[in-house]
Amino acid sequence: MQGSWKTAWQIAFTYIGTVVGAGFASGKEIIEFFVRYGFQGLIGIVLAMGLFIWSGTRVMLIAYRIQADSYQTISTYLFGHPFGTVFNALLLTVLLGMTSVMLAATGSIFWESFHLSPQLGIWFSMLMIFVVTRKGLFAIHQVNSIFVPLLVGFTLLVFFYVQPWEQPLIVTESQRPWAWLSSPLYYVALNVSLAQAVLVPIGRNSQSEKPLIAGGLIGGAGIGLLLLLAYFSLTVKMPDIQYVEMPMIALLHDFGHTISLLFSLLVYAEVFSTLVANVFGLSIQLQQATRLRTPTIIALILLISYVISFVGFGSLLRFLYPLFGQLVVFFLVMLLYRQWRDRTC
Repeated sequence: MQGSWKTAWQIAFTYIGTVVGAGFASGKEIIEFFVRYGFQGLIGIVLAMGLFIWSGTRVMLIAYRIQADSYQTISTYLFGHPFGTVFNALLLTVLLGMTSVMLAATGSIFWESFHLSPQLGIWFSMLMIFVVTRKGLFAIHQVNSIFVPLLVGFTLLVFFYVQPWEQPLIVTESQRPWAWLSSPLYYVALNVSLAQAVLVPIGRNSQSEKPLIAGGLIGGAGIGLLLLLAYFSLTVKMPDIQYVEMPMIALLHDFGHTISLLFSLLVYAEVFSTLVANVFGLSIQLQQATRLRTPTIIALILLISYVISFVGFGSLLRFLYPLFGQLVVFFLVMLLYRQWRDRTC
């Protein structure tokens, strides 16, 4: 029983670490999807938490029950053969695009937090990603088991430092009245569909369903908790905070150089862990479609992402995140449909 709970917590940390990437850890993603909608964005976070718990758990259970080799198998299971192939191609494109966003984020962190060349940050990250990704799923578990508890601690630090309970909640008017409701759907659909890169191997390799259910519950609730803490912290500094590349780091500038530097390192670690998960998932998928060796595939993924990353972190996030979220929202729809259809599952 003790081993089952240990596995559940490892799964939860990996789930959180995969979702908490460049946009989340920096705060940029939270502003785009939730904070800018004021109180309605808060309702959106509660909705997103429930969706994260349900959808992440469902993906792992499906992978366990059908022994899915990759998320291509999941796509075929959900959409059928013709549409599953199309969706999988779309997912590969989205995953590559998001990897490019996060790679650009490593350059932004090196520049804004360490005053070092963005290119140095990107190339250093590419080298480390190449080394860690080759070690497989075990290395991803280990990385997230270390960094996710630290991220929770630092997010709490930011929350208590800015004291949002002493500030009025900023209420904003959106030009799209129902955007606050569709935003969490896009956000969860995007993140869970991409998190399949790690969730599917976890489900397939599990010894039973219990740690998957517990891990999905803890992980989804943990993501929701982090969203809530970050939401209240960022709201205090709106609207000015939305114009910086790394809002969460900017919140700690007055806290002292040491704390700000440590949080910057942690944000980098979370971005790095998600990059490793994305590249790992892409490499598994492409290895099945080609005869190339794993190191060659990883190198190609990194080089393509590097070229796309020249667009810049902020620009990529503002354009690609909402677009990709809308494209993959059908993933959640089909996940719900299959659960309704296969009621015995």
